[in-house]
Formats: sequence, C-alpha cells, structure tokens
Amino acid sequence: MEDSKNSNNKFLIIGLALLLVGISIYTFYNSSKLNKLNDAIEVEKNEIAVNLDSMIVKYEDAISKNTSMSNELSLERDRIIMLRDSVKNMKVINYEMLRKFRSQIFKLEETNKQLFQKNEILISENRTLSSNLDSVKVVVSNQLAKNDTLTVLNQGLSEKVKIGSILKVNSAKILAMRERSGGKLVETSRSRNTDAFRVNFTIAKNEISEAGERNVYIQIVDLKGSTIARKGQLLLFDNTSIDYSDKTIVNYVNEPIDIISLVEVNRDNIKDGVYTVNIFIENKFAGASQITLK
Repeated sequence: MEDSKNSNNKFLIIGLALLLVGISIYTFYNSSKLNKLNDAIEVEKNEIAVNLDSMIVKYEDAISKNTSMSNELSLERDRIIMLRDSVKNMKVINYEMLRKFRSQIFKLEETNKQLFQKNEILISENRTLSSNLDSVKVVVSNQLAKNDTLTVLNQGLSEKVKIGSILKVNSAKILAMRERSGGKLVETSRSRNTDAFRVNFTIAKNEISEAGERNVYIQIVDLKGSTIARKGQLLLFDNTSIDYSDKTIVNYVNEPIDIISLVEVNRDNIKDGVYTVNIFIENKFAGASQITLK
C-alpha cells in the first residue's frame, strides 16, 4: 500500500516537471516570436518615417522654386511633418496602426503627384514667361540705348545750335572825343582832353539766331579794371556781375546792325593809359576793343 502511494507521487512529480518544461518551451517560443514581431514592426515604422522624410525633401525643393502654389505646398509639407513626427514618437505600435499609416501615405502620394504636376506646369509656364520677358527686356534695352544715343545727339545738336546762335560783334572801335566850345565833338588822343568815348561796332549776321529785341551793354574799363561812367549792373550767364557804362536796345532781324554809343565822362577822371571797351549782348560777351590815351 505504501509502495503504491510512493509510485503515484513519483508520477505526479514527473508530470509536473514535464508540464513546467513544456510551459518554459512555450513561453520561450512565444517570447522569441514576439521579439521578432516587434523588430519587424520597428523596421516598418522606420521605413514609414524615412518615406515621409523623402516626401518632405521633395516638398522643400518644390517650395524653393517659388511659384504661386508655394503656400499650398507648404501646408501639405507641414501635414507630412506632423505625420512623420507622430510615427517617430509613438512608443507602442501594432500592425493595425501601421496599416493606417500606410493608407495615409498612399493618399499623400496621390496628392503629391497631383500637386507636383501642377507645380511643374507652373514652373514651365514661368520659364516661358521669363524667356519672353527677357526678350522684351532686350528689345526695350536696345530701344532705350537708341533713345539715349538720340538724346545725346539732340543735346549736342541743341548745344551747338545754342552756341551758334550767340550774336557776335565785328569792327568794334573805341574813340576818345573832345568837346569844342561850340559843342561839337572831335577825336582826341589826350586823356586830359577826353570828355566822352565813342564806341562803334557792328552786330554780325546770324541766320540761326532768333529774331527779336536784344539788350546791348557797353562797358568801358581803365587799367585798374574799374568801370568808367557806371550806369548799372549786369548779371552774366555764369552768374558773375559787371558794371556797365551804357545800354541800348536793338531789334535784331538776322542782318548786320551798326551801333554807335556815346559815353560821356568827366575829363578830370581820365588818366593816361589803355582803356578797354567790352560789349555784351543780353548776358554774353560779344566783342571788345581798346584805345591808348596819353
């Protein structure tokens, strides 16, 4: 009886031992299978993240081309970045979740294809427009260059016409005059006898000068440069001022005009030396002459 009981216990122990071994083997097998499954899931998770990174790079390149779709592309890129970050940051993941991510990626790829096609069309159109614009710019640039050349030529021509239209004086002559007791003026070479200066000159013919009235100024200066018998002041074209001894107005009709000016002086103020007459028409120098008094 005792032997039978011991025999049953022995079989029970052996059975339990075999059960434990079986459980251990089963647990090890499941654990190994689970690890392999987790590794596979992790690999696929990383592949999804890499795929999304590649999409982001393509969007960045398309956005950098700066088309009218840049804002739309930027919004889509931001959506992909959010999805990529969600995948990378998930700690617990299974195949069901991977299928959802794969489904989203498939939809994104379809959207990408359409957006990139539209963007490439815009880029092609922009290139065509840029090429046409460059051609127009070349034409406009050439025309502007021609216009600038014509402007320079016209300015040069206008300047030449302006210079050529300046009136000049021919045959200018200055004489010292003495007044006799009867009031008649006669020529003298003596400074102490000089009561007036007589200035004779001719405004030369100039066909391109505009016809009309002209102000003519006569300036007589001594050796010191002082103006004799000053009557007024004239502002010249270069903004310098001079004193003048006489002024007259002539009606110029593009033909020679003879002018005579008589400038009365106080003989007590006239000294020996050289006296110069300068003639100005409007505000420009036109001619000069000199006389020497003893």
